Amino acid sequence: MCHFHIPFYFLVVDETIRHITIFSAFREAAIDVNINGYFIPKGWKVLVWLSALHMDPEYYSNPKEFNPTRWDDYNPGSGTFIPFGVGRRLCPGRDLAKYEISIFLHYFVLNYKLERINPECPITSFPYSKPIDNCLAKVIKISDS
Repeated sequence: MCHFHIPFYFLVVDETIRHITIFSAFREAAIDVNINGYFIPKGWKVLVWLSALHMDPEYYSNPKEFNPTRWDDYNPGSGTFIPFGVGRRLCPGRDLAKYEISIFLHYFVLNYKLERINPECPITSFPYSKPIDNCLAKVIKISDS
């Protein structure tokens, strides 16, 4: 395996999952809590909107821009990048998932090319950034010759 390209693939993976993450998670308040003047009684269900966190310009400059190099020497603060959860809910398979995605990307980029069917398709930002046509594309195998 070529270890030279893996670090950049990890940057691409992190930037991709920052943009395309599950957009919410429900939690139940274990105790009465007051956050910024808002009272949340014990037992209430709370919706955590992860996309808002991952697109917050306080933590990510130009948050709508796809920029894998933003992750070079950047360590987001605790709780500001949580596509795999946080704390005791942190996904134990997060590193394996990132390796699998990186290996897939490596072989896909070397062996295939994509041609957008509708390259001028507008982008929607809700619930996450994506082309309205879901980025329809033709997958073309690069010939071996």
